[in-house]
Amino acid sequence: MLKHFHMTRLQRLVVLRWTLYCLLFLFVLLTEDIVLGKLPVFGTKLHPLPLVIICVCIREGPESGGLFALLATVFWYLSGADYGNLSVAILPICSIIAAILCRSVLTIRFVTTLLSCFVISMLNESVIFVFKMLLSAVGPENFLLVLLPGVMLSLLTVPLLYLAAKAISRIGVRHDL
Repeated sequence: MLKHFHMTRLQRLVVLRWTLYCLLFLFVLLTEDIVLGKLPVFGTKLHPLPLVIICVCIREGPESGGLFALLATVFWYLSGADYGNLSVAILPICSIIAAILCRSVLTIRFVTTLLSCFVISMLNESVIFVFKMLLSAVGPENFLLVLLPGVMLSLLTVPLLYLAAKAISRIGVRHDL
């Protein structure tokens, strides 16, 4: 049966590209849960995982990147993320909108990716913050003291994530088209 299963070199490279994206996501997920969860930076926890999803979606486009964003956020939610169900609703839609804007109106550059990461991360964290506030889990003063510094410090990981996503996105791309 395996002798009928033949993949071209380009197909193998595409499979390698998506495997590397998944490994990048898994690496950041484990790093966020194991290392960054126990070591708060300036009293706040960093959340680079949404930034990985946004960078991959912008690099790969709205169709395949949006599917990755949806599957990654569902996996993140099923792994036990705090208020992950809200992220499943917000991150894929916002990432797809950012990918569409970067492809049609803007250019796919570091600055536009950084701006997209900031806006989407602020929106995601703000919605989660509002739900926590409605459940009386946090006070409104934590917005400026915890949420805003957390988002700003998380943005420090965007250069590494952008470079990794950019390098991975070049694998399996046909240059003769």
